[in-house]
Amino acid sequence: EMNLMGKSLKYYISAVCIFLLSIPLSAQNFDRIDSIQTQIRQIDFNDTSRIDLYNQLGWEYRKSHPDSTILYAERAIALVKRYNLTSGTAQSLNYIGIGYHYKGNNLKSFEYYNLALEEAEIHNDSSQYAHALNSLGRLYLNQGDFLKSYDTYFKALEIFQNIGDAEGIGYCYKSLAELYQTQKNFEKALEMSKQALTIREKSNNVRGQISALVEIAGIYEKMENFDKALDHYLQAKVKAESINDKVSISSIDLGISQLYYSQEKYDEALIFGLKADKGAQITSNFDLISQVELQLGKIFFEQRAYDKSRAYLKKVIKNTQASKNLALERDAYYYLSEIAAQLSEVAESYNYFLKYTELDHALDNAEVARTIERLEARFEIEKKNQENILLTAQQARDEAIIERQQTQNIALIVIVLVVTSLMVTLYIMSRKRRADNRKLKEKNEEIAAQREEISRQNVHINSQNEKLQKRNDDLAQLNQEKDILMNIVAHDLKSPFNRIRGIAELLKLSGLNEEQSNYNNLLQEISVSGINLIRDLLDVNSFEDDSRKKDISKVDACDLILEKAKYFYADAKSKNIEVVTEVSDAHAYLFTDQVYLSRILDNLVSNAIKFSNPDSKVVLGAVKSDGKIQIYIEDSGQGFRDEDKKNLYKKFTKLSAQPTAGESSNGLGLAIVKTLVDRLGGEIILETEPRRGSKFILNFPIGSEVGKTEDVTA
Repeated sequence: EMNLMGKSLKYYISAVCIFLLSIPLSAQNFDRIDSIQTQIRQIDFNDTSRIDLYNQLGWEYRKSHPDSTILYAERAIALVKRYNLTSGTAQSLNYIGIGYHYKGNNLKSFEYYNLALEEAEIHNDSSQYAHALNSLGRLYLNQGDFLKSYDTYFKALEIFQNIGDAEGIGYCYKSLAELYQTQKNFEKALEMSKQALTIREKSNNVRGQISALVEIAGIYEKMENFDKALDHYLQAKVKAESINDKVSISSIDLGISQLYYSQEKYDEALIFGLKADKGAQITSNFDLISQVELQLGKIFFEQRAYDKSRAYLKKVIKNTQASKNLALERDAYYYLSEIAAQLSEVAESYNYFLKYTELDHALDNAEVARTIERLEARFEIEKKNQENILLTAQQARDEAIIERQQTQNIALIVIVLVVTSLMVTLYIMSRKRRADNRKLKEKNEEIAAQREEISRQNVHINSQNEKLQKRNDDLAQLNQEKDILMNIVAHDLKSPFNRIRGIAELLKLSGLNEEQSNYNNLLQEISVSGINLIRDLLDVNSFEDDSRKKDISKVDACDLILEKAKYFYADAKSKNIEVVTEVSDAHAYLFTDQVYLSRILDNLVSNAIKFSNPDSKVVLGAVKSDGKIQIYIEDSGQGFRDEDKKNLYKKFTKLSAQPTAGESSNGLGLAIVKTLVDRLGGEIILETEPRRGSKFILNFPIGSEVGKTEDVTA
């Protein structure tokens, strides 16, 4: 017992040393590791919970120091054997396989994953069986065997779904996202990554959420959807800042900088590049530091700040000579050569270019060597697969031989009738085996045909996707041409209408008789109606353009309602309509785009007056209620029918209600209102009955961009 305690103590000391050495290697969850180490020190040496704690430590070390993963997993297995437990080694075997995978030894990794499969199958451990399958799928993907990787992932996913293991399902979705990216199927990869993110949000796995968001941003960047890529980078950064993960924050800033760089937005790229540099310098992750410095060197080169660019590039070379990252060093020499060429330093440019060429050839050779290693490893794995199949078949044959021998020994004791019965039994079994073999062969041929059909369908789908993309591009171009043409026509028509209106104003001053005055008023109404139509056309076109940024400012909804009541006083007075305002003495502040909100109210109030009967009432109100700002416009006019509600916000749609004083209506007002409310993140509700009036309610919830409010007493 003392000898065993001494060995365990030595083992423990070596593990602690490995832990201390692993600190500078990568960003690690040190709080988690410290917590586990503390628990190990506090519990009794014979406590079986040490097994799970050793496995947890192995998992935490998998990326930074895979040797420690293997060490702690082996310690967990040793404890299982020491305590004579019947199960519990499948997880440890999986972790050892993961450790060897991160060490780059895929053959050993393959062996341990298969051992984990066998152990999990023996003890009916579905979760670890599925984890082993998922890990094997990653190995197959690494070797370029995409079909086998695909099949293995879906087997694992089916098991996780059957047992309701959400985290396991998330792992499978992430693995499938990586597989789809290798096939350039970015839409499917995006779907898988978003599902993995949803699962990790439900389980409050913040580090997993960061990883998924960064992966989604990378997929959007490959799809050249830069806005969404930036949005997901920023979401990941907020979460990384919430747990003070400095290396992740710096890596995300670097990703954002590279995103802007690819769009040739060098000023923005520089801002985030400097942030990434500041964060990276306080870590000991030299590879990250070198990547950031190379990015800054490239940005300053594009901005023609050659001295700053050269300083950063030389730092990259100095750091990479220690880290042996030849790719970064090669790129640094390339840009140094370009800088020297720009400054007419011919000899220096030539020397840098020679070093760049030398490293480029070395990396090409290394890539060829890695490809050969992957192919050799794939061959070895296939060989191991065949060996496992042969061993299984040999075991089955041995068991059959033993069974037959036992039967023969019994046959020597019993009478000839028993021997005859045995022969009949063997004959029936042989026939059944042959029938099973035929069925198995037919099934294999069917599976092969299905895989071939799937491959053909994938080729067809890819072809259809390319055609669809081209059609979408053509439609986008046609839509753009339509918008340009409409703007040109609208602007060209606006000038003649304004001139007609101006001439009509001049004619008023020339002393017209009553008939001429009536015609002149009609001419003015037509020109105003035309100008309003052109304005609405231009507004619809401009408001549907998402590129316009909202100008957010502090707006008092109560003051705005009072202002609109004054503005439409004359229009209402002409029809003897009373405009009533319902606002409290307090203010109702919100942060929004005042131009958008004012235009919304203009259209709704104008419609209320236009479609209300003379001698009626229009009510304007603004209140703060149930955690939101509510603005409403109510009239006692004609109301809307059920068939009107279906087309309420469609452009150029004339509804059943008609203006009560012959005013013009072009069917664009409510379409503009709906577009702007959606743009501001609000909600529009209609309460109406035919011939009993209408009430439009606008809700802006607190917490959204537009609904962000201050205390009403501010």
